[in-house]
Amino acid sequence: MIEFQNVTKTYGNTVAVKDMNLTIEDGEFVCLIGTSGSGKTTSMRMINRMVDPTKGKILINGEDIQTLNEVDLRRSIGYVIQQVGLMPHMNIYENIVMVPRLLKWNEDKMKETAKKLLRRVDLSEDLLEQYPSELSGGMQQRIGVIRALAADQEIILMDEPFGALDPITRDSLQRMVKRLQREMNKTIVFVTHDMDEALNLSDRVVVMDHGEVIQVGSPQEILLNPKNEFVEDMIGEERLNQAAFEYDTVTKVMRDPVKINQNKKVAQATQLMAQSRVDDILVVNDEDILVGRLDLRALTQIKNRDEKVSTIMKQVTYIKDDMVIRDALYYIQGLGHRNIAVVDQDGKLKGIVTRGDIVSNVYDVFWSDYEPEIEDYVEDPEFENYDKVTGAVEQVVKNGGVQ
Repeated sequence: MIEFQNVTKTYGNTVAVKDMNLTIEDGEFVCLIGTSGSGKTTSMRMINRMVDPTKGKILINGEDIQTLNEVDLRRSIGYVIQQVGLMPHMNIYENIVMVPRLLKWNEDKMKETAKKLLRRVDLSEDLLEQYPSELSGGMQQRIGVIRALAADQEIILMDEPFGALDPITRDSLQRMVKRLQREMNKTIVFVTHDMDEALNLSDRVVVMDHGEVIQVGSPQEILLNPKNEFVEDMIGEERLNQAAFEYDTVTKVMRDPVKINQNKKVAQATQLMAQSRVDDILVVNDEDILVGRLDLRALTQIKNRDEKVSTIMKQVTYIKDDMVIRDALYYIQGLGHRNIAVVDQDGKLKGIVTRGDIVSNVYDVFWSDYEPEIEDYVEDPEFENYDKVTGAVEQVVKNGGVQ
């Protein structure tokens, strides 16, 4: 859809954008983020030729935009700004259909489009005859968004559109824009300085600094693999820690399992339990596929020690190795398992996750800076982290931390 090819923009001796290369796919939601002066707004404004590049090319659908009429180009691209930009002397209907009127749509088509768009953002048709000054800031911003969609443009540019709104209104509008983008399959280029906004909205995040693209990736890629210290600082330590809980899989915390082949004898299983000092072992077949479990209670009820493990093994609960730690918390805490097996996509046993493993991870993410009010709160260091965080784990589950 949009391609930057070695794009540079200078103002005298000041380099606003330097050698930018970026491809934005059709239907993608891309956020440009950076500190003030990073070049994010300049980059976006070059897409509709409100700013022309000093060097390089910008292509839309493979066509160099410098060869296009700039007025026609701008009318073919939706644009939403922070100050909304509604014309105060025009009513809401006239504001919404500004571009369609320039494109000489007939009146019936414009009215139907305006009403349809109002319904999409949960606003009443009664607003069409009102003026911007009669609407709240959030309602004005909704009108600004649907005005950018009125001519059914494929590309929508958004320049920090929600920066001046209160947090509740802002969150509501963010969800609305993401929903509209998906429903209408629009390509959105969104400028923001708010990392939470970028991570929540975008398919890909473009981190910029001093006119250069530092890193491009999905929110998950940016969170788990920040390229350098600048990106880490942009993300913030709290988000990085939270990402470990939200995105890291159980393979990060799992340990080697105690296992036995289903064809082994009960006597061998008993010996393995004694050596490993466990009261529960996992059972696999010849292909190392998890088939059951064996606990100490079952062994005490067997008189024939030559009996095969497969005859007394029990059903086993397991999780896949691509499950994130956050969701594994549900099995460990919510369902009361002391430990749980981890298998790959073919069912082969890969490891085991224990209650202590999950507790330690939650402690590291959420409570590593916690200090008990009473100095002698814990005497035994082996249980220090567990005692500190057990309540925190319960609170995470209670508050819906596991989806």
